Amino acid sequence: MILFVKKPLNESSEYQNISTIEYKIQKGDTLWGISHKFTNKNHEEFIYLIKKLNNLENSLLFENQILLLPENI
Repeated sequence: MILFVKKPLNESSEYQNISTIEYKIQKGDTLWGISHKFTNKNHEEFIYLIKKLNNLENSLLFENQILLLPENI
């Protein structure tokens, strides 16, 4: 049996000085949906960074909540 495992995202120094923008959560928003609005690249990495920047332990979002989003990722 061969198992394929994704490599975990690292807390690399490349993420230390990220520029951010503020985003106000709207009804129905999800982290996955937000990632599709703001990046065409690696959505898992983008969500990881959102969680890290906002100290989120899970993916629960609240309407009118303000999140910092990584810019140019």
